[in-house]
Amino acid sequence: MGLLLVLLLTMTIREVNAQTPADVRVRDENTALRSGCPADAPLVASLAAGTPLKLRYALSGESVPCYKVAVDLGGRQIDGYLPASAIAGLDTFDKSLKDANWVTTGEALKAVRGTLSIEALKAPEGGRTPLPASLKVVLAQAEQLIDANQPGRALALLEPEIQKRRDPVLLSMAGVAAWRADETKRALEYWRESLELSPNPDLEKLYKRVEKERTNDQSGEKLYGVRVVLRYDAGTVPVDTARGMVTAVDSAFARVSAQLGCFAEEKIVTIIQSRDAYKKATDAAEWSGGQYDGRIRVPVMSGQQMDARQEQVLAHETTHACLAMLGEWPSWLQEGMAQKLSGETLRPQMRAQLAEMAKAGQLPKLEALRSGWSGLDAQHAHLAYSLALDAVDALYENFGNDGVRNLMRNPERLAAISAELDKRLGL
Repeated sequence: MGLLLVLLLTMTIREVNAQTPADVRVRDENTALRSGCPADAPLVASLAAGTPLKLRYALSGESVPCYKVAVDLGGRQIDGYLPASAIAGLDTFDKSLKDANWVTTGEALKAVRGTLSIEALKAPEGGRTPLPASLKVVLAQAEQLIDANQPGRALALLEPEIQKRRDPVLLSMAGVAAWRADETKRALEYWRESLELSPNPDLEKLYKRVEKERTNDQSGEKLYGVRVVLRYDAGTVPVDTARGMVTAVDSAFARVSAQLGCFAEEKIVTIIQSRDAYKKATDAAEWSGGQYDGRIRVPVMSGQQMDARQEQVLAHETTHACLAMLGEWPSWLQEGMAQKLSGETLRPQMRAQLAEMAKAGQLPKLEALRSGWSGLDAQHAHLAYSLALDAVDALYENFGNDGVRNLMRNPERLAAISAELDKRLGL
């Protein structure tokens, strides 16, 4: 089992779930496959040029980019590490990774900043005057509102300015606000106009991905709760089940917000889709039971009824929504907290196994578990989530409910708390 957690060893991890293209191979003759990324790590095997590779994970943080790979040698699969310079065909592989990710709010805002940068380079005689300082303030306020889960207010702030000035930067930001407010058609219209005024590769890529999302999304019916607006596919979800989901999200948010201190100015958008539509719209991993990208998304089977497991999934994603309202948090805290506050517990056998692996030096420090885990396969995901829950259990045991709530108000304390948890977990 220890080998399954090699992906979590040191440094920041870029997790992947894309299929390795057939043209990813060893570049040179007598290439050293090693047991780790360092050039002096023990030799595992010497590989011939052209040997097919199955790429596992890309590790960043090394002086030389490094990949974990699997090689078939004489019918026996061997795992090891190779520097990027030793692998041919990485461009195809990296492109497949980028194309597989779903849209996040951070990516959308990054695309807007790209538009802003492009406009800043244009001289007045180029046909468009630079944005005045007052509009830059509006853009900054809109971004803050979007980050605080108030996209409706951001849109209300931007649209009067758009009526006065059809500016590509304002239009691209309004598109993000509309998308987060679950007005996808409106978002695409704003982005299309922005692109016509000022081409932007990042925004164009965002447009295409959200357009794909909209094409594959069949959920059109809506129900409203106290803190949630639920959009669902009536052909997949019975209306009684949808009503139960509204109640479940409202209840979960009331409980989690009391625990962590988040507050929803606007209703939380929750999208319930068939599993097929969910996968096509998001490119989520096979094991994914839901996600939060600024909106809660949960896949269900046709005709599915509300049960304890479904309530747990909704509570899990509601916790993510609450944490997003409080700031940016590393993945280990996000996933560990979502499990704990949705009622999941760590089996004693797994806790003991993690303790043994920590003692053997096979587990990373929490700081190495900051990045998203959407590309993990099912086995690695189980281990990563178990470690995250173990860490959050330790957080509550050592700091208590008041300590956790205080952390939510003072995120600058997280680095010191993470280091303390590392010691207590033996990492």
